[in-house]
Amino acid sequence: MESRTFDKSDLHYIGVSLKEQSEMMYYTGDLSDCGNEIGIMVSSRYDDMTEEEIDELIVGIRHGISLTNGTH
Repeated sequence: MESRTFDKSDLHYIGVSLKEQSEMMYYTGDLSDCGNEIGIMVSSRYDDMTEEEIDELIVGIRHGISLTNGTH
């Protein structure tokens, strides 16, 4: 299966949507809640994500974190 394309308009949509959602949040949560909010916004941009696409996203998140925490 070919990977779905991603460009700056997708990142902009997700970023703006997360900002708007954060302004309406009424709870304080933990990192799993943060991941949940990100997942909702990503899946609202990409309908019917496959397990493979979800795995790709998680790998990308892990890579981004490793680039900033010194484990890369």
